[in-house]
Parts: sequence; C-alpha cells; structure tokens
Amino acid sequence: MYVVLNLSAPGEFADILKAELANLGFDAFIDLTGDSFETSILEVDFNQVDYEEIIQRYSGMTTIKHELRREAKQNWNELWEANYPAVEIAGRVHIRAEFHAPIGFEHELLITPKMSFGTGHHETTSLLVAQQLELDHQHKRVADWGCGTGILAIMAMRLGAASADACDIEDWAVENAMENAALNQVQINAQLGTAEMFADKTRYYDLIYANINLHILLSELPLYVAQLAPNGLILFSGFYENEAGRLTEAAIPQGLIFKELRSKNRWATMLFQKDNF
Repeated sequence: MYVVLNLSAPGEFADILKAELANLGFDAFIDLTGDSFETSILEVDFNQVDYEEIIQRYSGMTTIKHELRREAKQNWNELWEANYPAVEIAGRVHIRAEFHAPIGFEHELLITPKMSFGTGHHETTSLLVAQQLELDHQHKRVADWGCGTGILAIMAMRLGAASADACDIEDWAVENAMENAALNQVQINAQLGTAEMFADKTRYYDLIYANINLHILLSELPLYVAQLAPNGLILFSGFYENEAGRLTEAAIPQGLIFKELRSKNRWATMLFQKDNF
C-alpha cells in the first residue's frame, strides 16, 4: 500500500514543501492545477509524526491544504510521466523529459527533474531561460547559484559559454544537475554548497544567475558582486515583483546598475550590471 498526499500551498512554499517531503521519503511528485501537487510514499516508510511536524511548521507561514489517502500499489512512474508536460519558451526552447518526443525547436533541453527545482514550469525559470536567449554567452564564464536541475547552467553552455559553475545546498539537486548536463552533452561544474565555495579571488564571472529566495539573495549579495567581473551581468529571481524594490536598494550601493525588470504572474527577474569603476 501507498500513502498518497494531495497538497496545495502558494508560490515558493509548494517547492519548499516538496523538498521537505522528499527528505521524508516521498517521491514521484506530480504537479496538478495551480500550486497543488500529488506525491506518494510506501505506507511502511510513512512517519505520521514527522509529516505532521512539517505541516504544522509551515502552516504558521502560509495557507496549506492537504489530504492523505491510502491506495494500492500502481505504476507511479507511469502516472508521473502522464502528468509531466514539456515546456516551450519563446518559440525557441523545448524543455522535455526523455519520454517526450523532440519537436524540432532550436534548443531541445532534456531535463529529468526528480526532486529538483527548475523544469521551466515555474515562472522564475521560464523568465530566466527566455532572457538567456537575449544575452551574449559566447566564451563567457557563467555561474548558476541555487542551480536545482542545472537548467540555467546547461542552457548557458548550449549558448556558447566557456564554462559554467553551479551550486545547490541539496545533494540530490547537485546529482540531478550533473545527470542533466550529461543528458544534454555539456559539462558543468556543480558542487554541493553555496556560492561561497567559489569565492576564489582569482575567479570572476561574466554572467551570474541567482534564482533563490529573497532572504538568501540579500544576505549573499556582497559575495555575488565580488565574484562578478567589471561590466558583468547578474540576473536575480526567486521573489515577487512587489519585493523588487528591496533588492534594488541593496544592489545599487554595492556597485550594481539596474538594467531591467520582468515579471510573470507576480514573479520577477531583475537584471543588473556591475559598474566598471
């Protein structure tokens, strides 16, 4: 028997809860309508106390709707495949799993998400990938902080980058990023940890992508600026449009010049350039 969970939570909390539940052993996450998803775990592996602790902890931060049910064993992988659609971005990028057929786009990206964030379905990822198409990556040194599936680092390499460093605080995300890079026949350097692991003073990046929550962006901003080459570009995401002012207020005193804000369904991306002086 399986314990099947149907859960709904707004915005980034759905992704956070997926990570928390994955640590409990839940697997085969299926996105449904809106911010809801379904996942399952073998009944013998289900810990009711740990599950309720997670729900109670995050219920104090946001509105969570959840329902548990028991079901007989079935082919969860087949169900996941049936409910995992490919993504098309800007008429040029087709993000798909191996079980989707290619459709002849300029860029066909193979992404097997497992438990990692970054499939192109979320607004922040789709915004960033679309913006990548407009930036010059030729021979650039690129960083992808909070890489999830590694999609931004992989796309950067497909667009001609010389190198791509990436990091994530989840070991399964780093493993997933490396697997996805191999699927797309590119090389990236994904490491477990934060951007601080790449704080070598001789290492500078022409492009930095940071798709993380706003609290982390603000706390690590000085490090990102130090890692950015003069005139280098940095793209931030992982926050709502109405929070953009806080990032601008923190970025400008650090020597960053605001270039552009884009948004989709209230989620935002912000592009800054490092002052040459």
